[in-house]
Amino acid sequence: MSRPRPRRVVQLAGVAAAALLAGLLPGTDSAASGEPDGVSLAYTCQFGAGQDPQDISVGIKQAYPADGTVGKPIQPGDLTLTVGIPRAAVTALVPAEADTLSGSTDMKTNITQGTSRTVVIWPDLTAKSTTVAGSGDLDLVFTGKVPGVSVTAGGDLVFAAGDLDLTLHPQSAAGTPSDPGTPTADPSTPADSGTGGSSSDDSGAVSPSDISGNAPAGSGTVASGSAAGSLTDITGLCAAKAGQDITLGTVTVPGGTSSTPSSGTSTGATGKPGTPSGSPTSSTPAGGSPTDTRTTIVPLDTSPPHSGRTTCDAVPHGELDPKRLPPVSPQAIVLPLPSMPPFPDARMCAYAVGFSNVNKLTGAMIINDPNAHPVLADVNSGRRKVLDYTNEYVEVDSLLSFAPPPSHATFLTYGFVPTSAEVDFVPKGLMTVVQTGDDYYNEPILTTIGGYQDIRIHDVKINGVTLDVGPNCHTATPVDVVLKGRKRPSTDTSTGGLPNYDIVDGGPLVDDNLTVPPFTGCGTHGENLDALFTASLSGSGNTLNMVQAPICSPDDGTTPQNCTEPDIPLPQLPVRAGSTK
Repeated sequence: MSRPRPRRVVQLAGVAAAALLAGLLPGTDSAASGEPDGVSLAYTCQFGAGQDPQDISVGIKQAYPADGTVGKPIQPGDLTLTVGIPRAAVTALVPAEADTLSGSTDMKTNITQGTSRTVVIWPDLTAKSTTVAGSGDLDLVFTGKVPGVSVTAGGDLVFAAGDLDLTLHPQSAAGTPSDPGTPTADPSTPADSGTGGSSSDDSGAVSPSDISGNAPAGSGTVASGSAAGSLTDITGLCAAKAGQDITLGTVTVPGGTSSTPSSGTSTGATGKPGTPSGSPTSSTPAGGSPTDTRTTIVPLDTSPPHSGRTTCDAVPHGELDPKRLPPVSPQAIVLPLPSMPPFPDARMCAYAVGFSNVNKLTGAMIINDPNAHPVLADVNSGRRKVLDYTNEYVEVDSLLSFAPPPSHATFLTYGFVPTSAEVDFVPKGLMTVVQTGDDYYNEPILTTIGGYQDIRIHDVKINGVTLDVGPNCHTATPVDVVLKGRKRPSTDTSTGGLPNYDIVDGGPLVDDNLTVPPFTGCGTHGENLDALFTASLSGSGNTLNMVQAPICSPDDGTTPQNCTEPDIPLPQLPVRAGSTK
């Protein structure tokens, strides 16, 4: 037991294992549109290192034009944010001597158009003072004008909610609160730098500890200009919880000739962070300001959009599947020992995206599309460890939870009949992740992820005509998913039949022989359609190609890994061997 412990890492080679089922029918996910009357979202806020996160509600109301023009400013309406702070959070955050509370916030907004994307900051939203006293929740209403947006090509322009840099200004009755229009400076952002979101690296996002200055809630820096009676400002970073439609609005932009450069970069990047960049494209002031006629140009960028997430979901709990675990040698030590308590939870997560290739249809579809609200895979790492020093064997076993969203798929049945369907993927328990090998012994590290999912098909249309398959059209047995990744030793240049994959940094994952079982329960009114779907989809020889992004370790000390720069990263879609597309 004196040898170094194998590092506790998450076996995310199979983050996408469950997602493969999204690829059983080729097609693409359709983007959801926003609600015209506004959206109500659940956010989680971190108000300082070492402090418990606080849940808040955020209502967002903003009008969007129905359509826009290439090269002309597209101007969203005035923005109203209603931040609901539960009474328990008010008690935990706001000093007892405070009588009123006002606030200021900057909102990061994710803007996408096809594969192009940018993040802009809508700054200086302010909330007037409201009374702290009472027993109910406290609502702060933030309002402000926002800059316009210009695009260099046609296509739907989608606006989605991002993080909030939130500052609360408590005030006692003895004095005047600090100006809510002048929020406490972000210590991570230089005063005269930035491009206002021309790329993901320019979004201005910082970690909660950067924003709070590592100070406990209620003990931050008082904003300049505050008078007697002002209390310490409370600053934090708030992120929308997973599983919500964060779309705010969609603007249709017909194709046309752009009056702005189409090189894929913003022009004339100037101003402080949060100030839109680009040359003036309209005489109408952006955001209604008589002194600012600039707009943000959405760059033509093929890199993934921001995920909008800065932390993982709940850690999964359950049992490892014994059928997925390798045999244990007599010399091995299995930890934890029966006399020991279970290992503490090790919460980690990552995104994985890719393609599933269906043999019979000679087609593929995107899985967990990075441009269409992708879903995180959550892991409880290192639930069991097997150490056999005699044979230089190290094994680390983990649990993975992944519930992929339904997919809308379209394909050509028999090569000429256009068919569409909705596909649900129902996990049959948690997935088991097995990692063997260790850098200490200069061994390849092999990662295998196994689990089961049921495939359910509904809302089928053939050549535009509805085919009623009933509510229970699914695979007769669950699909057995096995994804593999391999990290080769530093002295080894061979592939071992697998592309190089690193657990921490991510990389490609492969299932090169996925078998789809026959279908059952398809059809209504005495009509049996099982054979139709079995003939079209079932069989062996299907493949799954995924790419995992770097893992996020939100509980890893004071600096979470890959969680806040500027958010949990999304990977690029994999590239087919021998191709650049």
